[in-house]
Amino acid sequence: MEKQITWSIRFIALFICSLSFLNVHAQKNTNVKGTVYDSNNEPLVGATVSVKGNSSNGTITNIDGQFSLNVQDLKSTLVVSFVGYQTQEVALHGRSEITIRLQEDAQALDEVVVVGYGTQKKKFLIGSVSQVGSKELMMAPQANLSNMMTGKLPGVTSVQRSGLPGNDQTSINIRGLGTFLDSSPLILVDGVERMLNTVNPNDVENISILKDAATASVYGLAAANGVILVTTKKGTEGKVTLSYDGSVTFQKNTAMPEMLNGPDYIYWYNKASELDGNGPYYGADIQTKVANNYDPEGKYGNTNWTKEVFKDYGFTHQHNISASGGNKNIRFFTSIGMLDQSGIIENVNYDRYNVRSNVEGNITKDLTFELNISGFYEEKNWPGISTSAQAEQNPIQQAVYSAPIIPIYYQGEYTAWIGPGSSTTQSPLATLRNSGFQKNQRHEFDGTMKISYAFPWVKGLKASLGLVYDTSYSEDNGFLVGYNVNAYSADSKSYNLMRASSTSEKGNYTKSASSFRRFMVRPSVEYANTFGKHAVSALFLYEQTQLKGSTMTGKMGGYNFNDPVDLSLGTEFISNPTGSHSDKATIGYVGRFNYIFDKRYLAEFAFRVDGSYKFAKDKRWGFFPSVSLGWVISEENFIKNNFSSINLLKLRASVGELGSDNTDAFLHRSIFKVEKNAYIFGGVPYAGLGASNSITSSLTWSTTRSYNIGADLTMWNGLLGVEFDLFYKLTKDIQESRSGGFPPSLGGNYAQKGNTGKIDNRGFELVLKHQNHVNDFYYSITGSVAWARNKVLSRIESESTPWYRTNIGEPLGQIYGYKAIGLYQTQEQLDNRPFVGNGVQRLGDIMYEDINGDGKITQDGDKVKIGHSTLPELNYSLSMDFNWKGFNLSALWQGAAIVSYTLNGTYNHGSMDNTVYTRPFYSGGNAPYYLVEDSWTPENTSARYPRLSAIHNGNNAYTSSWWLVNGNFLRLKNLQFGYTIPKKILAKANIGLSNVRVYVAGTNLFTFTEFKYCDPEMAIINNGYYPQQKNYSV
Repeated sequence: MEKQITWSIRFIALFICSLSFLNVHAQKNTNVKGTVYDSNNEPLVGATVSVKGNSSNGTITNIDGQFSLNVQDLKSTLVVSFVGYQTQEVALHGRSEITIRLQEDAQALDEVVVVGYGTQKKKFLIGSVSQVGSKELMMAPQANLSNMMTGKLPGVTSVQRSGLPGNDQTSINIRGLGTFLDSSPLILVDGVERMLNTVNPNDVENISILKDAATASVYGLAAANGVILVTTKKGTEGKVTLSYDGSVTFQKNTAMPEMLNGPDYIYWYNKASELDGNGPYYGADIQTKVANNYDPEGKYGNTNWTKEVFKDYGFTHQHNISASGGNKNIRFFTSIGMLDQSGIIENVNYDRYNVRSNVEGNITKDLTFELNISGFYEEKNWPGISTSAQAEQNPIQQAVYSAPIIPIYYQGEYTAWIGPGSSTTQSPLATLRNSGFQKNQRHEFDGTMKISYAFPWVKGLKASLGLVYDTSYSEDNGFLVGYNVNAYSADSKSYNLMRASSTSEKGNYTKSASSFRRFMVRPSVEYANTFGKHAVSALFLYEQTQLKGSTMTGKMGGYNFNDPVDLSLGTEFISNPTGSHSDKATIGYVGRFNYIFDKRYLAEFAFRVDGSYKFAKDKRWGFFPSVSLGWVISEENFIKNNFSSINLLKLRASVGELGSDNTDAFLHRSIFKVEKNAYIFGGVPYAGLGASNSITSSLTWSTTRSYNIGADLTMWNGLLGVEFDLFYKLTKDIQESRSGGFPPSLGGNYAQKGNTGKIDNRGFELVLKHQNHVNDFYYSITGSVAWARNKVLSRIESESTPWYRTNIGEPLGQIYGYKAIGLYQTQEQLDNRPFVGNGVQRLGDIMYEDINGDGKITQDGDKVKIGHSTLPELNYSLSMDFNWKGFNLSALWQGAAIVSYTLNGTYNHGSMDNTVYTRPFYSGGNAPYYLVEDSWTPENTSARYPRLSAIHNGNNAYTSSWWLVNGNFLRLKNLQFGYTIPKKILAKANIGLSNVRVYVAGTNLFTFTEFKYCDPEMAIINNGYYPQQKNYSV
């Protein structure tokens, strides 16, 4: 629910603005009265109403949207305007009372676009920028901004790999992958590099994406992968307005395969044993006890382990209170927010608390200031054995690996499953409840101050000084408790009380801490002025940043209790404490020159000179320029005179270079580390220094040259809007490791790094918009599609290069594996099969094509490209917004195409992997229904999946086209329905509320995809991953 509580029903600003529109002629004229409404039939406060041809004769609407204006006669025409709405000209035609409705203007709403170190009018913007406002971001409550951006910004790929609170593994890429290294974009919050997902979404005014060199070159140091600019809200003139926004959200898994119940498990496991050439593994007595879910001895049962681990729903509640107001001399925005997110499994939760205060004002007429202060505290909690998909023995993994034929408890202890031939215990509930805890706590303070002086004797000249101070502290505490389980052995069919796997007899406690500080100084000079038809602007800026950080880790064991308070309480030494300290600095010089002639011809030149501490002195500096040109064709007379339906037609083009210093520092120097047992003298070990690298003095920046051409079109006052961009990026001199610089016999054969990699990326983006209104009904529809494909042009490859490295000429993330040509159906096929080196092959196993014809299936000879990359090449979305008399319905569909993934997990280049999604009865554990019910049997030879096996059949586990899944999907990402109570009703109720809106919303509601048993954006490491969540909010 959103409530806006207004402390006064009249604004001082309205009175001040009214004075400025008093009729200076003081003559008696005809009076016209009227009311101005928005598309929801709500009165617009502060709309400007003036007489056409005499702008000095005007007024503004009051709190009820009403106005009164003297006109010379009733033949006059009124001009009505309001920020974010289409300006209307209304002829009186003899009327003295009139009602006017303004329609939202999407073009006007984003008329000013946030760019690097400033703003530009969208009409004159030459670069490629996508921007989304707070209204679109807040369509449905979510925990972080990265998920809110999905589908709302063309050219941005945001993939959420998990639903784990506080760690949903969301990756963001702009225009695809451009390097084998980290492709994450540069993220700036109010102009400073900061974390995205700790920003309170309610504080955000807009988010801009800088996608080409023309817009991103001013951030040269780290802008090669694009830039995300987050701008927070500012105060507005007027009485103090207090706002509250709150939501309650319930979460469920988007997709999770259904696992076999006890009786079905026994049936299919015995079937697998028979197909292995053996008899039934479980006898009739056990089958009866499991089927009846009753065993007098309590040894057997029918337990749905995934249902026991996953709760019916997770729960999140968010609350945000903000205040905004001020006058012409000082304005402020202040907010407090909190988020409490409980996971869908026990003992998993995430809490975050945010505070912010943005203040700006006038010290004198020419001297202004801005002060932005924000902070947050967050806390993440997990069991002692992590729920992360990467963690061995995580509780979800144990749930899918545990056979459903044993009860939860046996003789008062949690049970555990030990599969045939295994010694590892699987006890998901004991892990969740008894394994201890992991806790991460982090707090941060961010401060930005800016003072600006506008020189009164030089029009348009302004000097500014910006200062930044950020500090943060993070602490991790992990306590892994030793706990007992009653483990059932499938081999002996008996229980044994024992210590759970991955734990020790006594508890282990690990504590790590890190701190970080940022100092930045940013003086700048700006100039903007217009001389007739010539508009010029310039920016010069200097930026110096110092980063300081430190880390510490210690680990002790031997704890006898479950809540350690200090490392000193441990009685067993596990490892030496470690720590580090860093002190870094960067310097940058920025320039930008912009020229506009007659609002038609646009030109811009920008550059950044950066210095990085990472490289040798002669390689330290990088120069990153960009040039862009534009032509506003709609300002030409031949368009104005012949195509009145065209509101905007603009062509633009740009080229520029960006850089990246994404590599280790000081590789141009010898780096030594302390070896605690470097040598032994007299039987006593002594510490010493040892070299840890080979000197690489030639290492320098990688550079990305970016080309972009685009066009913008708006027709019929917004009935049609088109944005199109075509781009090409070439990234070269990517830093890569190569073999050591010395022969192994001499020692010190450490890997060196060189600028050897090269990759290109090309694609297009298309956005289509339509908005219209019919009486009280207003709607807008926006569709977008973005395609990006990369190709590796060069990288280090030698005889010792692992086979799983991306091959030259292919895209990053390309899947490689064996080509499956069917299942063995006859003995003749088996007799003539090529040799495969794992296990015995039988009827119903996968047949692989012998690509090189050598009679055997090998990784080097028979792996081929299968499917597509694991990162989608094509992303698309469709957003719709409908408004009628206070009712609002908005929806966002989002999807991806030209993408593949393999069910058998992370080793997707021809290697063998074992996951529950491809290998039934892993370690004698459970299996999903789809994998066994459509498996090959002599009676079902046209099955989708190979034969079952109760033992490890490595032949079927290879990554191959058999396990390849088309990753294309279409998802209803957001859906919201709301109602805004009319202001007149609130006024009559006299309850002190000026605006109340109630709504219901959902996220990830429906997903259409080929493989329905898992989410299409699931983690690549998919054994026991935490599923994405379907959210329902009120």
